[in-house]
Amino acid sequence: MNNIRALRKKANLSQLELAELCGVHQTAISQWEKGRTNPDTDMLIALSQIFHCSIGAILGLDAPDDPVMIPVKGFVQAGVMTFIEDEDVCEFIAISPELARRGEFCGLTVKGQSMYPLLQNGDTLVIKVQANAEDNDIVVAIEGHENATLKRLKVLKNGILLMAENPDYNSIFYTKEQVAKLPVTIFGKAVELRREI
Repeated sequence: MNNIRALRKKANLSQLELAELCGVHQTAISQWEKGRTNPDTDMLIALSQIFHCSIGAILGLDAPDDPVMIPVKGFVQAGVMTFIEDEDVCEFIAISPELARRGEFCGLTVKGQSMYPLLQNGDTLVIKVQANAEDNDIVVAIEGHENATLKRLKVLKNGILLMAENPDYNSIFYTKEQVAKLPVTIFGKAVELRREI
């Protein structure tokens, strides 16, 4: 038997509210909770993000405090402005339930050397998806609606500076007017680093 009903109650959600979050009819939630049907893989991933628990915990296989799996959505360039989001996510990384409760997260792979030696080509970052960041945060910043880069944010009186860690790479300055007009937005900030040794 799955834990969908118990997790829904713990999250203080009605069947209708959960159905709206999942984009399904309330009947689907009722059928899942009664064990008559099961959510498909995409829906299990969505439920794990809503409940901040593992897919195994939803299915009754893991303890509710087991790690939460988040998708590695693609890569971000630590150098020139490039961001590739892969629709066919095939890699997931685990984060703690405590971290998962703090917001929406995804993984991104670092490409390039502008953040070296702090971040290296091939590192995977846990990104907290949020539109704001503080001075000195490492952020994924997007210029326009497509071009993105991974840099350290420096907030200045007359604009922002996206700073490279590697002295061989240039930092990027935007005036307040450019930030508003282009626009330059924050996709999220790096909160954890995963590196293979």
